[in-house]
Amino acid sequence: MTLMQKFRVRLRLFARDQQGSMPTEGVMAFAFLVWWYIASFQFFDAYRQKNINLKAAYTVADLISREVDPIDANYIKGLNKVFDYLTFSNKPTQIRVTSVYFDTATNSYKVNWSYSTSTVNVAYTNATLQTVKNKIPVLPAGDTVILVQTYMAYEPIFSVGLKAMIYDTFIATRPRAVPCIRWDKKDGSNPACAFS
Repeated sequence: MTLMQKFRVRLRLFARDQQGSMPTEGVMAFAFLVWWYIASFQFFDAYRQKNINLKAAYTVADLISREVDPIDANYIKGLNKVFDYLTFSNKPTQIRVTSVYFDTATNSYKVNWSYSTSTVNVAYTNATLQTVKNKIPVLPAGDTVILVQTYMAYEPIFSVGLKAMIYDTFIATRPRAVPCIRWDKKDGSNPACAFS
């Protein structure tokens, strides 16, 4: 009998063997089931938190879109606290709010005003706004849009394939009652929208 034939015979015997060690198989199956349960819980929690983040961001954007009076930095910082409350976040969150219009003379989007509660994701300028121009909807002349961006850190409870990440949302919403949400300069003036 050649070496290859011996190998085939052993392989056939192994395939037909029905003996097993029940405790060993039980431990292996139990370990897999525990991992599967923890991974399912972790992935569900990550998607749940992302969904909460998205709903809270839309709530903040809707609050801003309903304003008729000029807003200021304190208003946006207050919205950041509302966002924290809605997301149950135990990590720092940030909000960036920008009023944007389309300048037909230069054929580009321009910033009326921008404010950020973050030192990393700072307020937009006309130059930095162009990096997100593909996300901004097409605007007719004389119209503005409010961009609301939220940032929330998420850290998984268990290490089963997910890493710490930042949930960020980008929402463009039109003011409901006025053509432009104005920025309060605190100097007694009533700032006009840039296009008017």
